[in-house]
Amino acid sequence: MLDLQIVSDFMFENFERVSSSKNGTHFLARCLICGDSKKSKSKKRFNLDFNGGNPMYHCFNCGRSGSFLQIYSYVYGLSIEEAKKELYKFNPDRLTQKLSKKRQEKVIKQIAYEDHNWILDDCISGYDEEGMMNLAYFGALRKFRIERKIDRKYKLFIATKGDYKGRIIIPIYDENNNIIYFQARRIPGSAMEPKYRNPHLEKGSIVLNKPYFNKEKYIITVEGLIDAFMIGDQGTSCLGAEITNDFIKELIGIGKVIISFDNDRPGYNSLIKFMKGIKKSGRKKSRQPNKYAKKVRYFLYPDKYADCKDINSIVVDHSISEVYKMIVSHSHSFSTAYTILRTDRALKKKLFQN
Repeated sequence: MLDLQIVSDFMFENFERVSSSKNGTHFLARCLICGDSKKSKSKKRFNLDFNGGNPMYHCFNCGRSGSFLQIYSYVYGLSIEEAKKELYKFNPDRLTQKLSKKRQEKVIKQIAYEDHNWILDDCISGYDEEGMMNLAYFGALRKFRIERKIDRKYKLFIATKGDYKGRIIIPIYDENNNIIYFQARRIPGSAMEPKYRNPHLEKGSIVLNKPYFNKEKYIITVEGLIDAFMIGDQGTSCLGAEITNDFIKELIGIGKVIISFDNDRPGYNSLIKFMKGIKKSGRKKSRQPNKYAKKVRYFLYPDKYADCKDINSIVVDHSISEVYKMIVSHSHSFSTAYTILRTDRALKKKLFQN
């Protein structure tokens, strides 16, 4: 949540003919984006409201509107990430340390929900207008798409400048075609660390493909966005090897669900952790089962795909086309999946060895 003084100083330092309401929380000014009315220099059509610490602006001349972060980054020529660093020190804990836990979650979620269309200013998706300058970047992006067999309907970009320079940008869009989140993945073969560098987010709040789910079919949640792309409109991602109860609750509220984690030790261990639930307080061994664990099905990799790490590698290495059908046919109920995970010798040797 921003301090009112920061917002007030910004307005009076950068806009013309600024006036504010009696309580100082609403500002009128001439719009510096469009220049405002050309006929009357006295008109002030740019409005900014403090909005309880989450300021929003709108210009009634050009129609532009958005958040304080967006207008701040526009005025100073910064990316949204750079603006966050200046305004919030890019530290959600510092931003929310004086707030209650419930309020912290709400504020962080509001910050996370800033649209992320700004990332496209730092990216290309094909040959740029300047010709050969970014040819190497485009080549890396094209190679990644081809090698991973990613359908052209899924938009991918590569950052050629800014905080995410040299990373492949994998976006998630809302129903209005705004980017609400993205993963920034290093180019395969690059030594860049970490592998993923993503915007801060309460992950359970983002559901890939939510507007497109067929409620009569299974919704399949996987770890990564690329794996979800392989499944199509019924695929979604929990954006990692952890799945929250809020996320799975939302999916169950829409339709039938299958969980498919990666075919490796972290993936299966996370799956078992989700199935077993949490320990009951005061008891060393007794656990309280996850209340959603028995309401979903689980995909376990069949023997012929035992060498594949994830869904994408199944598609790449085995050239299967009906991914959705394959996953559904090899999914199991809670009791069957849990028994297999605990008794299959090959899996136990692979997943639980020290």
